[in-house]
Amino acid sequence: MDGASNMGHDVLIFIDTETGGTNPNKHSLLSIGCAVWNSRLGIVDSMEVLLKSEKYILTQEAIRINKFSKDHHEKSALHGRQVIRRFLEFCRRYTSDGLIELAGHNTQFDVAFIKRLFADNHRSFSKNFSHRIVDTYSILRFLVDSGQIDPSVTSSTQAFRYFDIRVDGRHTAVGDAVATANLYGSMLRLIRRNSL
Repeated sequence: MDGASNMGHDVLIFIDTETGGTNPNKHSLLSIGCAVWNSRLGIVDSMEVLLKSEKYILTQEAIRINKFSKDHHEKSALHGRQVIRRFLEFCRRYTSDGLIELAGHNTQFDVAFIKRLFADNHRSFSKNFSHRIVDTYSILRFLVDSGQIDPSVTSSTQAFRYFDIRVDGRHTAVGDAVATANLYGSMLRLIRRNSL
C-alpha cells in the first residue's frame, strides 16, 4: 500500500526489538521490527532493520533465543544513524501528521532500547514519538480480569496460541511485531463480539 495516502490517526506502529539482553544501558540492540496497523485495513506494511555495533554485548540466553551469528547479522546490518533514518522514514510514510504512536507487547522494554539508540546518536526520541503507547499485555490482562479469556493466558506466546495466530519468524523483530499487531486485532474483535 502506498503510504503517501497518509492514514493519520487510524494508524499504530507495532514494534518489537531483538536485543543482547535485558539492560538497554549495557546490552546491544540487534534489530527493530515494525508492523503498520490500520483500524480499517489491519496490517498494511512491515519491515525490519538490523543494527551494526562496534562491539556486541550479549548474554548466552540472548544468543540462544536470537540464534545470533555476527557474520550473518552484519551482512545486512546498518550503523545507528542509518537505522534511525530507515525507522523514521518507514513510520512517516504512514504517520506524517504529528507524533508517531507506537504499540507492542511489553512495549516499555522495546522503547527503552530504542530511546538508548536515539540518545547514543544524538537524536530526539520525544520529538518524533508520542508518549502514549499501546501495550497488548495490558489489554490481555484486562481480558483475563474481566473473565473474557482464560486466566492461563498471561504471555504473548500463550496469547498467540489462544487466538490461533500464526507467527512467521518467532524471535525475529518483524515476525513478533506482525504477530502482535494481529493479536491486537483479534482482541478488538473479541471485545466487539462480547459487547453485542
